[in-house]
Amino acid sequence: MNLQTMIYFGAAGGSLALALSLLYARFVRKDAQAVRSGSGFTLFAICLLLFALGAAAAGLASAGA
Repeated sequence: MNLQTMIYFGAAGGSLALALSLLYARFVRKDAQAVRSGSGFTLFAICLLLFALGAAAAGLASAGA
């Protein structure tokens, strides 16, 4: 496993963690700021999830090369 692969997996893990914390704040804790933003938190969390999937795929491709 080279450095580039570890960077991709680190970016995927970080964005996944942030997305899950945003979704937790919006739907479980129901923070006032998250509820007031409407679907902004949810949309950003979905974008982060898509980024995490792409970074994980790039990490897998980098590991195979």
